[in-house]
Amino acid sequence: MDTDIWGKQSLEEGKTKHISVGELHIWLKYRNEEVWITQAYNDEIKRKADLDQPPKDAEWSRWAHKNSSAEVAIQPVFPDKPLVIHSEYSLKISPETQIQIYTRIPVWIRISLADNDYQLTELPSVKLSRTWFGTEIEGELCYHAKTKARRDLSHVDKKPYLVSCPIKIVNKSVEELTFSHFCFRVERLSMFYHEHELWADETQIIYQGEDLHSEVIMTGKLHKGITKKQLLSKPRKQVHKSLATRTFKRFFKVGPTN
Repeated sequence: MDTDIWGKQSLEEGKTKHISVGELHIWLKYRNEEVWITQAYNDEIKRKADLDQPPKDAEWSRWAHKNSSAEVAIQPVFPDKPLVIHSEYSLKISPETQIQIYTRIPVWIRISLADNDYQLTELPSVKLSRTWFGTEIEGELCYHAKTKARRDLSHVDKKPYLVSCPIKIVNKSVEELTFSHFCFRVERLSMFYHEHELWADETQIIYQGEDLHSEVIMTGKLHKGITKKQLLSKPRKQVHKSLATRTFKRFFKVGPTN
């Protein structure tokens, strides 16, 4: 199952439910008033023909809650760290020019108790390596993702584990911006479900020169056809709709590492 998984899922006593999202397989069951969860990725599964049961060596995690419930909520959320996005092809943006691009990134899966939203676990739908963005002093740990910075998504296959992110890049400097990778801070973005696809609200990045920080603004603007009623996930951080930060230039690298 790889579509329409978002929302509430009922578990039956003693029966195992299998869910797949991206490269991730999740098995859930309800037993003795506890929720049991285990997971594996495609490269860890020897036999893919029978996914009704997890691998024999799978390690289960168990949750007991004061308000026991056999119903869980499955929700897509953004990764818990920024992503360094590498575009497949570099792009030069001339001074005083603004462009719209779209990038698609893999989501994380949050599992909660449906009755009270008590969070049980979060799991990445795709395993991402880690990398460092910035200097040794002024830098941050990120995930590494290779993607295509597309100008149009109308001919792209829909994939339920990818969230499409509209990004407007404004070059306000007097120099040409060579865009091949950038740090994408996703913790302040919301996620919407529209026509069997996941969408983020718009991020605007204003480039002001190589030696200056870029201004990053979460505009809240939604892609055409999407309304606020289609909200699926709120931002991880709901403060500071804009920030000034280094976005395009990368000075020091550690990794990527798994």
